[in-house]
Amino acid sequence: MTDTDELITAYEIEVVEAGCAPGSGRYGVRIALPNDISAVFPYLNAVRDNAWYDPEDQVLIWREPYQAYAFRPHDIRVARVEDPLRAAEIARDIVGKVNAVWKDRGSITPLSTTRKLPSVIDIFKLLPKTNCKKCGYGTCLAFAAAFRSGEAELDLCLPLEESQYAHHRERIVLLSASG
Repeated sequence: MTDTDELITAYEIEVVEAGCAPGSGRYGVRIALPNDISAVFPYLNAVRDNAWYDPEDQVLIWREPYQAYAFRPHDIRVARVEDPLRAAEIARDIVGKVNAVWKDRGSITPLSTTRKLPSVIDIFKLLPKTNCKKCGYGTCLAFAAAFRSGEAELDLCLPLEESQYAHHRERIVLLSASG
């Protein structure tokens, strides 16, 4: 491969404990990048249906069933890392995916349309507000912030599974999808 085929050629990995839930045994991976990778964001936005892109703030959030990623110009954060010993493997995987999109950018129409995430307060307003901590976060507001950033999945909020909150859950899903 030539240098232009790979956007990310070097990075450093750091395993971090979930900031809102210290001692919970939940981890994330921070991939520090020496070079700005924001040029790939419109291409990732175009190929990933499960991404939210905000070109003004230069952030792209990409969710998968068991992993969530937050891309910024000089770092990628990976949430919901069950085994911190897999940090290097997780980093190689996401860097490989980014480099593959970058390599194929000539055949991808970039999508620079702003897809904004709902605000933390908008999400919080729809949560049960029990502060039960079953999700691993100290408060529902902390959970709302973690969900917005891609660090937490909605399934972690167990009260939302109860029938009395089903409508709230649906509204959060719609709000997140329409962002």
